[in-house]
Amino acid sequence: MPSTCVFEFDRREPIYYSGETINGRAILTTTSRKSVNEIYIHFEGEAKVRWSEQKTSRANGMTENRKDSFRGKETYLDTRTNVFGSGELAAGRYTYTFCIPLPLGCPSSVVGKYGKISYEISVVIDRQWRFNNIFKQPLTVLQTYNLNMSPQLLMPLVHEDVKHFCCWPCTSGPVFSTFTVPFGGYAPGQKIQYILKIDNQSSGNDLSGIEVCLKQRYKFHAQHPYHKTRETENILHRSSVEERVLRLSKRIIEGTLHIPSVPPSSRNNGIITVDYCVILTIKMGDCAVNTNFNIPLVIGTIPLIQSAENPRRAAEWIPETPDTPSDGAADLPPSYDNCIPPPFEEATRFGEHFIDIDVDDHNRTDDFVPRYPMYTNFAQPSAPPPPEDNGDVSLINSIPVLSLPHSATAASNPRNSNENTTTYGWNT
Repeated sequence: MPSTCVFEFDRREPIYYSGETINGRAILTTTSRKSVNEIYIHFEGEAKVRWSEQKTSRANGMTENRKDSFRGKETYLDTRTNVFGSGELAAGRYTYTFCIPLPLGCPSSVVGKYGKISYEISVVIDRQWRFNNIFKQPLTVLQTYNLNMSPQLLMPLVHEDVKHFCCWPCTSGPVFSTFTVPFGGYAPGQKIQYILKIDNQSSGNDLSGIEVCLKQRYKFHAQHPYHKTRETENILHRSSVEERVLRLSKRIIEGTLHIPSVPPSSRNNGIITVDYCVILTIKMGDCAVNTNFNIPLVIGTIPLIQSAENPRRAAEWIPETPDTPSDGAADLPPSYDNCIPPPFEEATRFGEHFIDIDVDDHNRTDDFVPRYPMYTNFAQPSAPPPPEDNGDVSLINSIPVLSLPHSATAASNPRNSNENTTTYGWNT
């Protein structure tokens, strides 16, 4: 029988936040004596991008086709610890413990079409005159993105637009639209409840409907043979309303977008970044160009406490954050010792995924799918309603779940933040 290796971690699922320490052990079982140069534990965190493009050129009346390959690599952590020296390794069972601290700047694990950010721990048996035995275990690393540390995300996202159909002499009344998303940041599993107000003052055009999409965008940055960027986009959820908005009429349209299991918005300018936006399309009819809005949105790993459907129970879900004036508090790993940790789900897959051709077939882990926290049961957020009485306000403001950083941009009073958010009244 071939040798085997089992990895055991200090938690049930191998999911860690940047800044945490990975503790565990590797249990190696061999069935025969081996002559080895060394045995070592290797941990590597890196990003890789790669794609090819077809190029066509003409020279001296001849057409030439060629393929250009673009590559990039970025290393975040590369450690190696020897656990056995040169000599004969007898058949048996061996246990090697490991302790690997993760830097705070480690970006989240992602897998895209043209690249991936991955973290793997390996046990390598460097054999004499033979191929090495390599045992790998991929795991998920998440960069903490606590939305509560960014007070500006409490403000609703509002986009207003005025659309004119024609110019003189065929002028028509304008179409006024106001699109609002209650908060600037959400976490996977939550629902975005949006509202659109349309005032169609046109005397000759009926609007044929609207479409709202939650879009994910990856950017892959190659370094060789020269710097180049390639993007891919995925539609995470789509909401459509086909009912017409008649001329000289007004209408309020409400809808919901679901956030699936996706990585948090990137906080570093690395070779792979991911961001999100909400796209609104107003279908202006057959004789006019559709109106498109693009509203950036932040996806984090810890949701806003104000987005909870029941703020009284928010402390059960939101981890404690150390009271520190440094903006780096948002990077500290969460502690779920006194609250309910969220469930983790595999990342939503879209089409093709990256294949690492630099690794031989026997040691690939391309089938690994990262897992992300899902706050499905946390809330179905809308704009916070006005408090019924002072008692409710005091209760909400007294929840001891986090401390915002002491900066000039932070709200001086939590009540003021709520009031600024609720003045739009989209939940009424």
